[in-house]
Amino acid sequence: MGRVFPLFFLFLLPALAQNALAPLKDHPLRKQAEAYLLAAQKGLEAQASPLALNIQGNYARFGYTCTPEALCQNLPEDGKALTLALVLNPFPFGDGADALERARIALRRAELAYRKTLTALQAQAVAAHGRYQEALLGVRIAEKGVELAQLALEAAKKRQANPQELREAELSLREAENRLEEARQGLALAQKAAEELVDLKAPLPEIPLPQGKTPLSLEEARLSLAEARIGEGAALRNLLPTLQGSLNLYPSGNETFSLSLTSRDLKPTLAYTRQDPARQPTVIPNAGQYETKEELRLSLSLTLSPGLFAAYEAAQAQAKAAQEALRAAEEQAALEKDALEHNLKTAQAALALAEARYAAAQKALEEARARQALGLESLLGVKRAELNLLQAEFARLQAQNNHRNALMELYRFYGEILKEVVQ
Repeated sequence: MGRVFPLFFLFLLPALAQNALAPLKDHPLRKQAEAYLLAAQKGLEAQASPLALNIQGNYARFGYTCTPEALCQNLPEDGKALTLALVLNPFPFGDGADALERARIALRRAELAYRKTLTALQAQAVAAHGRYQEALLGVRIAEKGVELAQLALEAAKKRQANPQELREAELSLREAENRLEEARQGLALAQKAAEELVDLKAPLPEIPLPQGKTPLSLEEARLSLAEARIGEGAALRNLLPTLQGSLNLYPSGNETFSLSLTSRDLKPTLAYTRQDPARQPTVIPNAGQYETKEELRLSLSLTLSPGLFAAYEAAQAQAKAAQEALRAAEEQAALEKDALEHNLKTAQAALALAEARYAAAQKALEEARARQALGLESLLGVKRAELNLLQAEFARLQAQNNHRNALMELYRFYGEILKEVVQ
């Protein structure tokens, strides 16, 4: 039983392996984009709410001048009223539909901004990881250069080379040591630059080709066109007459029930008002008095102004500009797609060539070691072959990073997020 848990833990280790892109989950720019996205979602919920309740209280204090003065004793000193209103939103129409659609567009823009932020961060993380790996290998190459320069200096001393050759060998060693120091400084800088973006101890995940649906620039241009068309429709409605209707019921002098509706948004409003003091009957001199029990009002308003026509023409022009911007974005996206795909193919070809050169360098090192075993190759020659192999490995690593970076540019172009970043 004592061996079961360690074995189980070993099988569990791959599942618990740290994702190299895990630090992006806590990056401030991601948190900011998530906050904006949440705000847009709540904004849409607010616009889509089916009802709203409004409570209003009023208080008034009166002062009178009466003739005769005794009349003032029977008048109220103050007035109070409380109104409860329920605004219903059964379906989007007119101004309400515009507000709802603008909230949807705002949410979509926040989603695009979120995707743009994460694709930029993941591209930076992949590039930073690649630069760090290059810096690590650069230190190894510099160390091998120092080792080779030391062997060359020792060989020159053993064969009792002339002073000029000794000086050149010593200078070569100093240059190699300087390159090693620079490589170590570059490694420290690369590590610092990558700390908040990527886990340098974990390998990068496999990066497949993006699905390649709709470029981000096209989606943004389409949203701009949709928003411009909403503005055009709103400007047209400003030229049309507005019909308002209301029905008031007065069951008592203290109470009022009302229903109101406007053609701008077709949102019915139900209201109840309680007031004190009560409404007094209307007195007709020498005839009597009456009380109003119900009241129906209809009003039609129309505003004609050169400014409204100019605003409508401006909205039409903005919609036309957005349409042309969409056409330009489509053409630009097609060109950018071709360029990015060409860069990816070029990077793939360069990677295949670097792999071939690395394999050739491995073969050359094996041959050099075989010749050394037969006494046909010096230690210095083997070290040169080892340095050549490291340089070929560095070139291969650069080609791999260039290929990954070209892939990540396509991810940014389409706004696609790696699953390791989403999780």
